Amino acid sequence: MSKYFIIIFIFISSNYLKIFSKKKFFSIFVFFEDILISIDATVRICNDGVYLAKCYLESRSFSLIGYRLRRDDTGLFPIAQCRTLDIPVDAYYNRLECKSLAFIAIYKSIFVQEFASAMYEYCYQLTGTTLITRWSQTDC
Repeated sequence: MSKYFIIIFIFISSNYLKIFSKKKFFSIFVFFEDILISIDATVRICNDGVYLAKCYLESRSFSLIGYRLRRDDTGLFPIAQCRTLDIPVDAYYNRLECKSLAFIAIYKSIFVQEFASAMYEYCYQLTGTTLITRWSQTDC
């Protein structure tokens, strides 16, 4: 359920039933905002491979004029390091792509994952070498 749906539902309910004053509406809005922020999901990628890795997360969420596209990346990270990307709570489509640095400014794709839910934590492990890259989804 998206943040905007909950906010609009509370606003319509409060105006329709005339139960909430402006002060009560604001306090309920802040309460629901805190709950929504706490359920943000993450993607965690650990590099155990012998190469530099870089991962991109593309998320789509609804907005008033269609949808909003958000892009985030981990930057290059070497062996034995992990990076975390936050998934927006209102995202309905997410695409994760990880690449390895094969040569100077030349990247080789390791994997592409698409998922819809922003309610779970996703963890991935990258292994292998520059020529033979492997990946697996692990328990968080």
